[in-house]
Amino acid sequence: MADANAELAFLASMRNDQNGGYQENGSPYQQQQNVEDEDDDEDYDPSSLIPDTTYPSAADTAKDSPTENWTQNEGKLSSVDPSASGSIASHNPSRTVSRASSVKLNNTTESVKQPRTVGGFIVDGDDDEDESTLLKPQVAGSHGLLNVSGENLQTPQRTPSQMSNKTDVSIIKTAQEAGVSGVAPTGATDTVPHLSTVLPDAGASSAQQPTVKPSETISAPVRVNGSAPATPSTMLPKTRLPHDRVGILEDRIAEDPRGDMDAWRSLISEHRKRSKWDEARAVYERFFKVFPSAAEMWVDYANMELELNEFFNVEQVFAKSLMSLPNVQLWSLYLDYVRRRNNLVTDTTGNARQTVSQAYDFVIQNVGIDKDSGQVWQDYVHFIRTGPGNPGGSHWQDKQKMDLLRSAYQRAICVPTQAINALWKEYDSFEMGLDRLTVGNRHRCCYPETSETDYRDQGRRLLQERSPAYVTARSSHIALQNITRELKRTTLPTLPPALGVDGDLEYMKQVDLWKKWIQWEKDDPLVLKEEDLAAYKARIVYVYKQASMALRFWPELWFDAAEFCFQNGLESDGNEFLTQGFAANPESCLLAFKRADRNELTTANEEGEGSLKRRGDAVREPYDKVLNALYDLINKAKVRETRAIARIQESFIQQPQISRQGSADSKDEDDDQADEPRVHPQEAALKAQIEAIQHGSAMQIKLLSRTVSFIWIALMRAMRRVQGKGKVNDPVGGSRQIFTDARKRGRLTSDVYVASALIEYHCYKDPAATRIFEKGMKLFPEDEAFALEYLKHLISINDITNARAVFETTVSKLAQKPETLQKAKPIYTFFHGYEAQYGELSQINKLEKRMADLFPEDPQLSRFAHRYTAQAFDPTAIRPIISPATQARPKAMPSIERLPSIQNSPRPFMAQPVQAASPKRPFVPDESDNEQPRKLARGESPLKGAAGRRQIAQQKQIQRRIDGILENSSHAPQIASMPLPELPRGVTFLLSIIPRAQTYHAAKFNPERMVDLLRNVDIPQSLPSVQRAPPGSYSGFGL
Repeated sequence: MADANAELAFLASMRNDQNGGYQENGSPYQQQQNVEDEDDDEDYDPSSLIPDTTYPSAADTAKDSPTENWTQNEGKLSSVDPSASGSIASHNPSRTVSRASSVKLNNTTESVKQPRTVGGFIVDGDDDEDESTLLKPQVAGSHGLLNVSGENLQTPQRTPSQMSNKTDVSIIKTAQEAGVSGVAPTGATDTVPHLSTVLPDAGASSAQQPTVKPSETISAPVRVNGSAPATPSTMLPKTRLPHDRVGILEDRIAEDPRGDMDAWRSLISEHRKRSKWDEARAVYERFFKVFPSAAEMWVDYANMELELNEFFNVEQVFAKSLMSLPNVQLWSLYLDYVRRRNNLVTDTTGNARQTVSQAYDFVIQNVGIDKDSGQVWQDYVHFIRTGPGNPGGSHWQDKQKMDLLRSAYQRAICVPTQAINALWKEYDSFEMGLDRLTVGNRHRCCYPETSETDYRDQGRRLLQERSPAYVTARSSHIALQNITRELKRTTLPTLPPALGVDGDLEYMKQVDLWKKWIQWEKDDPLVLKEEDLAAYKARIVYVYKQASMALRFWPELWFDAAEFCFQNGLESDGNEFLTQGFAANPESCLLAFKRADRNELTTANEEGEGSLKRRGDAVREPYDKVLNALYDLINKAKVRETRAIARIQESFIQQPQISRQGSADSKDEDDDQADEPRVHPQEAALKAQIEAIQHGSAMQIKLLSRTVSFIWIALMRAMRRVQGKGKVNDPVGGSRQIFTDARKRGRLTSDVYVASALIEYHCYKDPAATRIFEKGMKLFPEDEAFALEYLKHLISINDITNARAVFETTVSKLAQKPETLQKAKPIYTFFHGYEAQYGELSQINKLEKRMADLFPEDPQLSRFAHRYTAQAFDPTAIRPIISPATQARPKAMPSIERLPSIQNSPRPFMAQPVQAASPKRPFVPDESDNEQPRKLARGESPLKGAAGRRQIAQQKQIQRRIDGILENSSHAPQIASMPLPELPRGVTFLLSIIPRAQTYHAAKFNPERMVDLLRNVDIPQSLPSVQRAPPGSYSGFGL
């Protein structure tokens, strides 16, 4: 949102100044100070970075923009015909404008209303400070005043950068559309021309602004009960005919190129069904620009060309995809193509077999370590077996074939694939199945000094040597299958769903499975780290590449892959991961920051301005890309909001209007209700839908704006490290140039101003820090976080007078409205802490009284204790130990049984002596024993093993506690003479495992009354008999 109006008074006051208020050193109104600073850096003022351009007058602005007057009673629109002034974009229905403020010009007799501003921002405009696009108002006189409100802010005047005429800014419910934290929009009615009809949208650069055609302008948009004006239907994408399937799919792709994978595949399928091969190829090429790692689609593309016998195109497909995609399916197709083009049956020269053999070696070198490459290994072994020669023969060709087979088998059984068992069996048969006679002949001819028996055992020894590797690979394959059983090895990536929506759990599960596979490879189950470090790294990098094809839009994966490569000396692979990942995720701050750090570390740091510029350009390149991507997302969010509202309003207009004549009679029945406005249910539903869309879009744009702000902050800090603070519009701009560029592009939060000011202060001790804070205070008057940082800065430079003024100004504004009152609490708390440490007691008491009036829910004790609290220590809450005997008595463990009270508890009916070591339950006679015969209860067997020993230890511990209580009690003689009852073993065990009573904070039962209740419960001796229903009858419960 541009702060156009914040600078109008400043620009108007400089209208007749020859230098436009600027001195040669770039500081406005330097003559007021009568001080000549030798250092140009001390004159740095962000408010002076406004280009000297020509501005139209306010009257011209009102003349060029159509005025819309909304009649509140009738809900109708009377608008000025915009045909006279050209095509002007209509209001964005997602925006609401607060009450307008008046602009008074010195030499104009007509009072022209201007949009309401907050801190120099149009309330419902963009948070852009693209001051280069502003136009200077053509007013007569050099002291024009922008009187936004009659309220005086009493902002302290300290620096010469501030203008002599004060700009009064009032706080209302609405604030900037983006760039202000914690401000909720309102639904005020727009009664003045919107400045966006004169000034371009500051949300992006001028190159990004869409051109509004005359056909897209409507003279009288529909407005329903104060809701946003209806967007004309011409702003919606043109409606396709139902049979225009290609056009519909193209629209879907244009709207969501990375998310709508089905539209891409359906469009390709549609062209192939119609035999439009050139159109299909064009769509394939467009598709691979978005999804270059979609190996499955590359396979489909190659198969299409193979079906058409376009072998040149097939080779072009392989040339574009093979080396960057280690996919078994794609490489297998390449093998099939090579074998198809090189006929081994008619090969008389052996060139075809040699070509196929090289192709096999090439494929195995790239995808031979894949867990699904078992079929490739088996085909390779079969290819060697079918070659010329006989294993075990004496000819050189026979020996060559035997060596090739043995080498292929030994390489294959070391890779954990699904065919490892079959390959091992074949290898075992190969080594043990050699003709013994042939072996003996070879032995006598070639190795006369070696015994024949030793030579015959050569195959067995080779099997024994390779057996450990086979066992390791087989067990690794089983473990890997368990890890990847639910893994979907797709190469058609999808965007990660947002948390809490459909598909988020499934997506995160796939991410976890890929992480487990990568971690499994890093744990080195194949024992390669010590023997073959290169193979160990190659396997991990290979898994990262496989994961990147499935999780292309998951930035953390690319980051982890690059980090692994950089830590293990694989610089080229790491840079490739960063490049591909950032290309796939241009909105990722993680990858942009990482790539910028790598550029900063690896770029040569040489002396000279040219070297600084080259290094700065290399560091800034990733930041510019991510910023462009996020600004595009903001623009797309606004377009989606506009289109969604337009669709809703268009459907509302097309609905049949329900007659409201029946409601006229009901108005006469109650005079009190006759004056109240009546809202039609359809209109209320329309308004609710529009508000929901606007709220969702506002939240998304707010999040993106905050992200953009922190990217600018990171870029500012990086350029400060590379180029220093620099100069604005200089080849070596430094951090100051970044701050200027950020303000021009807009969508900023107060964090950017805080970061820039603190860089100026902490790194250079420059007074420009205070001027930046002053500028930010005008732009973000309701941002409590910014005000708090401003106060901290003023206190750190010991400017207490202005700190008190800023405090009073800020809290006075925030306390005027209930919705902003809570924002003032952290400011009050901070300043209360400062006053408690360094202020006077009278000031502390006054401040606490104000806080008590504003925040009565806070206890007075906490405010008083806050005076003396520091670093999470509150001395007022400390209770010193005066009597250790009474205050520091250790808390007893939960008692298994409750000691009877002498006064209130009756004596037990029959007491048993304490038997700590006896696990049997004592027998207590019942009163009903005389009435009916009873069974003798058999004592329970003692627990055995660890449970029994634990129970005995618990009983002994309980007895010792009871003895200690009896010794310290004043009624010890009386209690000691009383025998204690013994609880059943089950009750004792239950009481020993339940938590302490202190852990319960809910309602507690009175134990005495609970025991009385249980004692007086009348339990019937027998239950009444229930007559069962006959089979097949219906009993009312589905039985």
